[in-house]
Amino acid sequence: MRGRRAKKIEHEDTHRWMVSYADFITLLFAFFVVMYAISSVNVSKYKTLADGMQSAFNQNGKQKAPMSNRNDGQSGGAIDVDAFNDLEQKLAELQDSDYSANRQNGWIELDIKAEALFDSGSAELRPLAVIKLMKLANILKKVPFPIALEGYTDNLPISTPQYPSNWELSAARAAAVARILTNYGVDPGRITVTGYGEQFPVADNISDDGRAKNRRVNLIIAKDKTIPRLLNPGEGKNQFTVETQKNNEPPLSLQPKTDMVVPLAKETP
Repeated sequence: MRGRRAKKIEHEDTHRWMVSYADFITLLFAFFVVMYAISSVNVSKYKTLADGMQSAFNQNGKQKAPMSNRNDGQSGGAIDVDAFNDLEQKLAELQDSDYSANRQNGWIELDIKAEALFDSGSAELRPLAVIKLMKLANILKKVPFPIALEGYTDNLPISTPQYPSNWELSAARAAAVARILTNYGVDPGRITVTGYGEQFPVADNISDDGRAKNRRVNLIIAKDKTIPRLLNPGEGKNQFTVETQKNNEPPLSLQPKTDMVVPLAKETP
């Protein structure tokens, strides 16, 4: 009997799925590595961004000083004194019948008659006034001191759609002067504008001459970077007050309050 060869039984490989599983796990691991890398925060860049935003929004409430590049030492103080004295001399040279400069304790005041700047009831500068203010701006833009512009009127009431009262008119006139100064080089951050209307007169409001003196724009330049005048406007001039009797009787007298004011003298050649 012829012998038969036994058939070799082939067993199926049941572990082939592990190759695909390993590939899947590897891809899944790579996916999570990429996701982690994308979501991780760059601490240094985040800190730089946070510091920049803090500086931009000024969270500490600090304001930049109006003067730039100033040394706080003695040399800086000496420079300020020299610059202020030089400014005093240059403003004195601008004096005429319409511009009057006075040196007071810590500041210089330039008193400008409203008639030299504006028509009656208007805050539009005259052409000749613009030329004079351009010269003034050329002087002021070279110094670091803060500037306050104060507008005043007489006591005659005004009531127009543009200027309902003397307050609006006085503020608009001071702002018009400020606009010319800034247009010709003076740093706007150094300027403040205030309108006082008929308050704080320097003369009586009975005569035409007195009312003309009260219609003015004052320009104050402070030496120590602050303007104490703003706490007591009208200080430093012959400010008139009216004393009245009881029962609303007419004024009895006009008594000026006087402070020491030193006029700036022009230097003689």
